[in-house]
Amino acid sequence: MRQRALLLQKRNRRAAGARRRKHPRKGCAAFMRLGASACTAVLLLSAPALAQVTAALSDPAVLAAGSPPSVTVVPPAPLSAPVRLSLEAGAGLLGGAAVGVFSEWAFSGLLGTQNNTTQTQRFTSLFGAPLGVAVGAPLAVSLTGYTLNEHGSFLVSWLSSMAGLAVGGSLYLTASGLSNSQAAKATYALPLLLPVLGAVLGYELSARAADTPKPAGPAIVPSLFLSPNGGGGAVAGRF
Repeated sequence: MRQRALLLQKRNRRAAGARRRKHPRKGCAAFMRLGASACTAVLLLSAPALAQVTAALSDPAVLAAGSPPSVTVVPPAPLSAPVRLSLEAGAGLLGGAAVGVFSEWAFSGLLGTQNNTTQTQRFTSLFGAPLGVAVGAPLAVSLTGYTLNEHGSFLVSWLSSMAGLAVGGSLYLTASGLSNSQAAKATYALPLLLPVLGAVLGYELSARAADTPKPAGPAIVPSLFLSPNGGGGAVAGRF
């Protein structure tokens, strides 16, 4: 009897332990089912709100309202012709004066005018500073025009400046050869100023020529055609 009672106690203990081990599993399963139900309910409740957000994001008016305002860059207005010509002429005078002074100093040092004849000194005074002006003026005018967004040609400006030097030098030589008066000597300003004038005029004329739209040239296009009786080719053009 005692042995049977001990066996019954052992069986009861084993059954109780098994029940205790099964209870946590049942609790976890119930918790998982509860969580799944809650997630399903949240998704069902948030579906209308999600649909509204999606519709708002696809609305062009909403997107336009949320986008930053566009920035329009307004190009600066072009300068008037008198202002542009004044700036180019001023730059030509400054550049010509700077290079002219250096050229006069270089010619004096190379030729040694203090120990040479009057003819050599006259040659140096005529071609020293004016030649430097004819080089410095078109360079300064071209740089100024480039800064002002002009499209003139330095080569045309330089050739015009040299033409001004030739005209001014010829007038000075003629006047000083005919007379030794102060008026004749004052014509020395011509080979100094005419190169600047020529540089500005040459640059402006080349800039206006560059801004003029070029007419459309002839266009020739080959073409092929097919017909029930065969085919052929032709050339179409615009002249």
